[in-house]
Amino acid sequence: MIDKIKKYKKLELWIFAVFGMGVIYPTPISNDRFGQPFLNVLVNTLLVLTLFYFIEVRHLVEIRFIDYFFGLIFSILYNFTFLFIADEKPYTIMGTYYLHGAGNILITILAILGWTITFAGALALCSFGCQKYSNYSKKSFFKFERVFLVILISWSLVIIFFLPGQISWDALKQFCEFEGKRVVNLDFMYVPTNHNPWFVTLLIGSIFNIGNKILNPNFGIFLVILFQTLISAFIYTEVVQFIGQKSGKIMGIVSLVIFASPIFSSYAATIDKSTLYYAFCAAFYLCYVKIIMGVKNKHKALHTNDYLLYLLTMVLFSQFRNDALYISIISTLILLAFLVYKHVNINKLLLVLLSFVVIISGWKAYVHKINIVPGASSEALTIPTRQVSYVYINNPNSLTKKDKQIINKITPLDKIKKNYDINSGDNLKNLFPVNTFLNNPSLIKEVVQGKKKMQSNSKIKSDLREYLKVWLKAGLKHPFTYIKVYIAANSFYLNPFASPTNLYGSLFINFPTRVPYYVEPNWVDKYNYLFNDSVRLKAREFIGLILSFPVIAFFLNTAIATWFLIFLLYRSIKLRNLDMFIILVPLIGLVGLSTLVPINGYSRYVIGEIAIVLMAFACMFSVEKINIRRRGQRG
Repeated sequence: MIDKIKKYKKLELWIFAVFGMGVIYPTPISNDRFGQPFLNVLVNTLLVLTLFYFIEVRHLVEIRFIDYFFGLIFSILYNFTFLFIADEKPYTIMGTYYLHGAGNILITILAILGWTITFAGALALCSFGCQKYSNYSKKSFFKFERVFLVILISWSLVIIFFLPGQISWDALKQFCEFEGKRVVNLDFMYVPTNHNPWFVTLLIGSIFNIGNKILNPNFGIFLVILFQTLISAFIYTEVVQFIGQKSGKIMGIVSLVIFASPIFSSYAATIDKSTLYYAFCAAFYLCYVKIIMGVKNKHKALHTNDYLLYLLTMVLFSQFRNDALYISIISTLILLAFLVYKHVNINKLLLVLLSFVVIISGWKAYVHKINIVPGASSEALTIPTRQVSYVYINNPNSLTKKDKQIINKITPLDKIKKNYDINSGDNLKNLFPVNTFLNNPSLIKEVVQGKKKMQSNSKIKSDLREYLKVWLKAGLKHPFTYIKVYIAANSFYLNPFASPTNLYGSLFINFPTRVPYYVEPNWVDKYNYLFNDSVRLKAREFIGLILSFPVIAFFLNTAIATWFLIFLLYRSIKLRNLDMFIILVPLIGLVGLSTLVPINGYSRYVIGEIAIVLMAFACMFSVEKINIRRRGQRG
């Protein structure tokens, strides 16, 4: 038996992997780096044995350089997120201890190399599995009516318990802005802002008004819920059909389960800009992908309607979230370059891009003309603010007196430490002199008293430019500090194994239970749930049970889209397929944006990615199938 084992040349490599996987990053800080729980050791060993069996015994695959390279990427994400969140304090990253001293450094390197081997083997095996699935899967045509009904019925089982509909905090604020609500206790009147896109505020406010005039506020809320439910269900049905056609029945069913689940139905039951944003995100990506697939199919699918739909979805996608505009433009420019490279006529796409610029510019001009207050710049700067604030707290001597004076103008120095939290940038961004977030009464009081403004003036803009220069200068002095803050602040978006366990996945389920007085629309006293609290709480528990179902819980993990994207990039390189890389551009943008958000591990920032990553996989399987067919023809 021992002789049989010895014949495997790479046995030592896999034993090394097991040892590397046994390294931990203890909390509190400790030198006991090999204290893995027995169950973890058992699971890790079984994983390595499985890989060893299929790779070294069965010889199904061979691990190549590309596997090791991407295995190293996964290993770095896995190890450094755990390292930087070890014994995490609100304003100090203690885990860097595990990078100090020769012993700790060697043990950390052992962990990185061990996991690199394991991830490389897993990638090679998953790649083999993708090829096999692509080879055996057949196009599956899901009937639109059946899929649409399945999604609607599944969603209705959730929506019914929260009728007439839930309203998120953001949406409550939007209703207050829409009607110009006056908060008597604070002597404050809401004014229209673009903190949440004004287009969305107008849309939900107008639909609500129709229902309110017909019957009452409850019917107005229900009308908004009905509107967003029908549109979202229609779009997701189209997505399921596309996935089934491109990648077969199994992927089609998986996508149907995900879209019919409470991941999406909880938003259908809630008035919030995110609900339709996810749907239009999926619609935009579907149109984007169809143009690329049309080029692959010798231009048969490229009709005027494809471009018109692309324009429509691009406009809607960019209007439901402010930063989606950048993804739309960058994706379209890269798509334009792709069509040029493929020698496809670009006149229609150029017209689409020109029309998009005209529409968006026209809307921005209109919004400016009617004095809609722009969203505060602090919303986009929560990561830079946490980085430069971390330097100030932990290494103040590296900043000059002038640097500190500049920082003080944007985030008062005496308040930074008290408001610093590596996992949430909300309190820090509320220190900015301009605020349109207004998420608590004290902020509103500061605006009323003139201590804060809702709109930047030339002085504040100048101060902010100087602040960003200090941020850049501090980053050049402390690049490692900026990297560790970025990783720690996004640990739950970068490592699926570090993601916080949350029964409801931070979804809107029975939230908020009470409407804060400072975001009460005038009709709030007439807004009542159909069922009482106890019924809704029971429904909430049942929804939590559904969300714990393995497939659904897997996709609800806030880091899964990031890891799927890396895997898809790995496959596109391995397939040497430019089309596949172009297909991934919007997903790259979305994943990148999710690492710049204020809160770590909040599912609302990644659900749009879940909606499109399934389509990206469907495209990958389609490309795999074409490659297999071509190899067969050559053979």
